[in-house]
Amino acid sequence: MHRSLTILATSLLLWLAAPTWAQEKPVIVTSFTVIDEWVQVIGGKGFEVVNLIPTRSETHGYQLSPHNARDLRRATLIVAMNPALEPWLAAWAQANQKTDSVLWLYPEGSPTQKNHLGGNPHVWTCPPDVRRMTGEIAARLAKVRPDWDTQSSYNQYVKEINKVDAELIRLFGDLGPDQRTFLSQHPNLEPFAEHYGLKVAGTILASGAAESADPSAHHFSMLLSLIRKERIRVVVTDAGQNDAFARRLTEDAGIPAPIALTFEYLEPAGQPGDTWASMMLLNGKRLHRALSQR
Repeated sequence: MHRSLTILATSLLLWLAAPTWAQEKPVIVTSFTVIDEWVQVIGGKGFEVVNLIPTRSETHGYQLSPHNARDLRRATLIVAMNPALEPWLAAWAQANQKTDSVLWLYPEGSPTQKNHLGGNPHVWTCPPDVRRMTGEIAARLAKVRPDWDTQSSYNQYVKEINKVDAELIRLFGDLGPDQRTFLSQHPNLEPFAEHYGLKVAGTILASGAAESADPSAHHFSMLLSLIRKERIRVVVTDAGQNDAFARRLTEDAGIPAPIALTFEYLEPAGQPGDTWASMMLLNGKRLHRALSQR
């Protein structure tokens, strides 16, 4: 009995003497799966990471659940992409006096946004931006936990970014000038296309939301004329979204059926496309294959 009491007292003293972070890790909340992976890789086991939007779900039009709100209230840091992309998160942060706790990786009005890609917030498909944004994550996590090394994991992750970028540059580099143009479901692939020397000639949906209503008959006619004029052979849709309009467009134009890509999120763990690197390579290769068959 005496020995048991001694062990218990010793354990209690060690617990009281332990630093605060050893008792409870800082909570980092991420908005969607791509950012979640970045924080998990760079932060490692030094943080409790909670993601809001599950895989195969859109950032556009997301509605916070009560469980999401509880996680956000206990967050030390919230990492998201852009207030225009995630207005529901910006509204919550303002209403709950948590704006200072949000790290916007592509903030409205920043020099990067003003001078790059027309302000399109889908920059997680552009490796130079990914290098910058993951660097910002590493720096901010280091402020949250100065005792934790985030720089080493960031340096290692940059090697992976560079490897993916080099492979895709090589892949798209073999396309001819007349094989580089395509249509997309909504305005999400411009950053990817610009970086790799491709061209998004037009979009089926004018809105950034992939679940927007089908466009008008006039827009359909305009896209059909554009396909014929520029001899476009590839139409890209978002996997999991309604592609009936895109299918009708390709049928009327007499071109191959649309290809469904998943640049909007990471797949569930254990499936192809479950990391940023594999998502980029998987979808990049699918797009290259379709363009090269022109």
